[in-house]
Amino acid sequence: MFTRIDIDGRSLTFEPVVRPVIALKGGAARGVAIDRVLRSDNEHKPAGAAVARLSEYDAQELDRHLLAEGLAAITEAEARDKALFAPVTFASLATPRARREILPPLLAAQARLGAHLVLEITTLDAGLPPSRLVEVLAAIRPTCHTVFARLRPERRAIKALVDCGLDGAAIEASDLDDAEDAKALTRIRLVLRAIGSRMLIHNLRSVTAINAAREAGVTYGALDIAGLGGVA
Repeated sequence: MFTRIDIDGRSLTFEPVVRPVIALKGGAARGVAIDRVLRSDNEHKPAGAAVARLSEYDAQELDRHLLAEGLAAITEAEARDKALFAPVTFASLATPRARREILPPLLAAQARLGAHLVLEITTLDAGLPPSRLVEVLAAIRPTCHTVFARLRPERRAIKALVDCGLDGAAIEASDLDDAEDAKALTRIRLVLRAIGSRMLIHNLRSVTAINAAREAGVTYGALDIAGLGGVA
């Protein structure tokens, strides 16, 4: 858990959640994904917008606290020989000092769990020079071989990440107009392919949404088991 006061004086409480990830084509388990949620009135809501408003210092602190908590909740049985998707803000990767803080615990968890670490870089501002992202990717590639961008599926954000050397893109189901519309998902997948060949949708909450993502050719889905009634 990580709590901060926003600019309007409201208390923001962030918590980690761990969701199962499936390969949508065949339905096989492919690993787990750590995600951040914002707790509000006993409900959990997607935290992406709130994370993006944090200062660089608070973003790094959020990463440190929530990743530690999320990684501790994952068992070897869930992750061995599978993917471990971990969200990390750009602030935590932007400098050598920040990388020295955030990467060792992730790499240690990868070794402990026998998993394949997949970094999801979040808070990638559309104004970030592509050369700056390429520079950071070059710095982390020796130890983190698979890197996705986590973004909202908006034209300006997508355009900024094209040809940067990313392996894929991750989006949140609630950022879509209709997560159960296979034709719309197909159009989004084809656009996101310019960023990287693979695609993950977080927080799929219905069987219809899973089937739509599968029909659209999306690679992976992170499932909201509670929303699915406890059935993956």
